[in-house]
Amino acid sequence: MKQLHGSYLSIGAGENQIPLIRAAKNRGLKVIGVDHNPMAPGLTECDIKILESTHEYRKILHAMSKVPLPYKLLGVGSRSYGKAVYTVSYLAEKLKLRGNPRESTNLFLDKEKFKQSIAKYGIPVPVTVSTSSQTQTKSKEKKLDLAFPMIAKPKEGYGKKGISVIESEAEYKKFTKGKASDAFLIETFTQGDEVTVLGFVINKRFYLISLSDKITTGKPQFIELAHITPSKHLTMAGELKMICQSIVTASKLKTGPFVAEFKITKNKECVLIESAPEVGGEFLADQLLSHHYGYDYFKDLLSVTIGEKTRPDFLKQSQKGITHSAIVFTLPPAKQKKMGEPVSFVPNAFEIVFFQKQLIPTGAGLEPLEGNHKRTSVLGISTKQTISANEWYASLLERLEP
Repeated sequence: MKQLHGSYLSIGAGENQIPLIRAAKNRGLKVIGVDHNPMAPGLTECDIKILESTHEYRKILHAMSKVPLPYKLLGVGSRSYGKAVYTVSYLAEKLKLRGNPRESTNLFLDKEKFKQSIAKYGIPVPVTVSTSSQTQTKSKEKKLDLAFPMIAKPKEGYGKKGISVIESEAEYKKFTKGKASDAFLIETFTQGDEVTVLGFVINKRFYLISLSDKITTGKPQFIELAHITPSKHLTMAGELKMICQSIVTASKLKTGPFVAEFKITKNKECVLIESAPEVGGEFLADQLLSHHYGYDYFKDLLSVTIGEKTRPDFLKQSQKGITHSAIVFTLPPAKQKKMGEPVSFVPNAFEIVFFQKQLIPTGAGLEPLEGNHKRTSVLGISTKQTISANEWYASLLERLEP
């Protein structure tokens, strides 16, 4: 790749941000790292350090005004989520760099407003159940016309935290009583297979990168247990791409990463569950795509955010004869209160463990944790065996049991 002369602003310098920092360094760019933690591992690889919260966009802008920049600032980016992504939009606007409008990024932070904004584009989404007083019955004998189960999730949230399942009218009335429900979005539950879409938005156009299958614990917590590629729903890629383009158009996104989660029903309808102008987590971009396809996601992310001409292709062909690859998470037994030693895994002759990490320190308490934060360890595994993804995953679970 052509070496560049300039600098790059990294919003965040934690472990997850390191791939983007290194992508910039590999192109010859000087990196300005922003993180509130002086011990953030990515800061050791940055040329200039700003000790500030990634949410404090105005303070970061003020700090940038005092930074001596011998090289032109070419771009700003982040591997983080939520408010840090808004910070990227704010700084891109103020520093006249590539990025998304602040109004667009802010829209994704409120799930209810986001659904309202995309409704006129005909994008399939779960039906929202109103919690206003108008939905309450005037007659005590009259029953509510509601379909159960329902999912109640925080209007602002991540990591499957705070999700509740409402199974009956009695539970619905209890949940919606009072002001507590104002912070939640209640939707009808959609049955179907879950898939994750990764892509880029470049000059308002969506480019599909990958499609993987997601496996969760199901009701009531929906903790993500595995992501497997290639997806068994590759034939739906064209329709998913069109829906993502509609989301981009509706939200007026311009430039940057994009991630979305869909349910594919038995009638082959693609129902949008979540989407965000983010890289996404779960080790998909940095581990799964790199090993299975040999794809350097962060090289393209850098190019997108600095305005280089790039047209990413949809990943279809695996490398090295690999048939399936997976990111697999482990959960502790139900009654376990403290983190023990990580689960050992012995691959067979057809498998390769390409990534392994303990997520919770040994001895740490498990009881206060919820959602995805309760997962204890993660493995990246691939196989060259000719076997269905379902059969292979079932065999992995048997060998991962503590």
